[in-house]
Amino acid sequence: MCSVMEVCHLKTGRWEQKPTTGNPPLGFVGYAAAAIGREIFYFGGLCGHDGCSHNSLYSFNVDTFNWKELSPTTFRHGPMMKAYCDMIAIKVNGEDYLVVIGGTGPSSNNKPKQPKTNEIHFYKLSTGQWISPTVTGDRPPPPICAFTLTSINNSSAILFGGNTSNGRSNNVYILNFTDTSVNYSKLSNPGGSVQWPKERWFHSSVLINTSSGPHLLVIGGTGGSAFDIWIFDIINKSWKELVSITLYCGCVVMV
Repeated sequence: MCSVMEVCHLKTGRWEQKPTTGNPPLGFVGYAAAAIGREIFYFGGLCGHDGCSHNSLYSFNVDTFNWKELSPTTFRHGPMMKAYCDMIAIKVNGEDYLVVIGGTGPSSNNKPKQPKTNEIHFYKLSTGQWISPTVTGDRPPPPICAFTLTSINNSSAILFGGNTSNGRSNNVYILNFTDTSVNYSKLSNPGGSVQWPKERWFHSSVLINTSSGPHLLVIGGTGGSAFDIWIFDIINKSWKELVSITLYCGCVVMV
């Protein structure tokens, strides 16, 4: 499925299919991806065989169109085999890391079944080492999947929404990273007249930097209303609904 890549030329809007080399990842549904420089990293996902999940990590070079396996699918190390987690890149003390959070799938040895997880792992690029960081603060409930995790800067990120043991979520979490730890700070809907988006999962988010600071743009999703677009002021910690329209802004969209 990943032996051919679809490339969009932004200046012209033209799509092009280009073949790849190397061994592409097995997981092609529900994987997580993040970019560092000229490399795109792919983690986990489903391969379509009886709900089979993976915990492999691959890199894809956008210049050579070559795939490289960095960490194989195995129950011996790293995150559990899963899909619908999320991944970002961070840089701490000059070192590049990938951060993998949450997801859904079997437990690390494939039984017993463990539908969802809130586990956190770092992958250190320079050593190829998986790290289990110390976690402090308001960690999300033990199972969480299909949320969005978006970088704010090199050492912080924002997590929104997802599906948990308590159902769909509309909580916001600010994450701050060191090379061995992560701290969560939770923001919940205070109620009353305060604007706040409905609970959702399988939505899409992107960071927008403005003159007044970083903002998180959230589009669509499953649960409640999929017909809205919201923006979150990260500094002032306030939401504003931009538009609510009849155009379908559905689930599993990407921006």
